[in-house]
Amino acid sequence: METDDDVQAGANAAGVKTGGLNIDIHPLVIVNISDHGTRKKSLAKGKGVRVLGILLGVQEGRDVEICNSFELDYKVVGGAIQLNKDMLEVKAEQYKKVFDKYEPLGWYSNSPDKVPLGEVLEGDLQLHKQIAAIYENPLYLLLDTSMAPGSRELPMQIFESELHIIDDAPTFTLAKSTYKLKSEDAERISVDQVSRLSQTGTGSGSSALSSHLTSLNSAITMLQKRVQQILKPLEAMQRGDIPMDHNMLRQVQALCNRLPAVDNAEFDGELLDQQRDALLVAYLGAMTKGTNTANEVTDKYNLAFERQSRRR
Repeated sequence: METDDDVQAGANAAGVKTGGLNIDIHPLVIVNISDHGTRKKSLAKGKGVRVLGILLGVQEGRDVEICNSFELDYKVVGGAIQLNKDMLEVKAEQYKKVFDKYEPLGWYSNSPDKVPLGEVLEGDLQLHKQIAAIYENPLYLLLDTSMAPGSRELPMQIFESELHIIDDAPTFTLAKSTYKLKSEDAERISVDQVSRLSQTGTGSGSSALSSHLTSLNSAITMLQKRVQQILKPLEAMQRGDIPMDHNMLRQVQALCNRLPAVDNAEFDGELLDQQRDALLVAYLGAMTKGTNTANEVTDKYNLAFERQSRRR
C-alpha cells in the first residue's frame, strides 16, 4: 500500500513527479487552445471562460506526438462539468476520416485564473475520469490563459494518468510530465507570422490587407462617433431637454443636403458593377473548386479501373 507524501498529494490534486513518456507538442495545438479561449472570452465580453477539447496525435510505445486538437462542448450541472459525449463521438469520427493516423491522446483545458505550478483546477480529476472512461490513459494539457501579455515563459503544463492504491482503494492521480516543442517548416512560418502581428494589426509581419482593414475600421469607428455627437444634441432638443439651437440645425440641414448627391444613376451603376464582379469571382471560385474535385474523382476512378484491369 502506497502512503508516501507524493501519492497523497496526487490524490487531492496533481503529483509533482515526472512521468516516463517522451511527449512532443506541435505549436498548432497551443495556437488552437489559445484561439478557442480568446473566442469564448470575446463572446463573454471580456470575462474569462473555461474551454475544453481533445488532443490528437500519434503514440508509439513511450513516444507521444501531439499534433492537433478539436473543441468540446459541455454544460455545468450542480457545479460539475458534464461533457457532450454525442458531440465528442461525432467529431472524433470526422477527424478520423481526415487524419486517419491520428488518435485521441487526451484532453486540454485553459485556466482563466492563475494556477500554481504542478497543480490542476478544482474538479479536473472528476473530469479526467470521464475522459479516461472513453480513452485509455489520457493526457491532460493545461494552458494558463491568465498570463499577462509579454510573458516570456510558456504557461503550459501536461499531466499523465496514474493509478495508485491508497487505503486499499484504487485512486486516480495526475503526475506532471515534461514535454518538448516540435514543429515542421510550415508551422514555423505560420507561428512566426502570428507572433509578429501586434494587437493593433500594425506589426512588421502584418499584410497589406490587414493594414487596409485596420485603417478602414478606424475610419468607420471615427465616423460613428462623429454621427453620435451630432445625434445626441438633436435628440435632446426634440425631447425639450435643451433649447433649440437654430444655427446648429441649419448646419445639420446643410450637411444632410450633401448626402443625396451620391444617389444618382451613375453611382447606382458603379455599385451594381462592383456587386456583379464580386458575384462573378465567387461563381468562378466555386466552379474551379468543383472542377478540381471532379478531376480528383476521375483520377481515382481511372486508377482503380486500371488496377482491376491488371488483375484480370
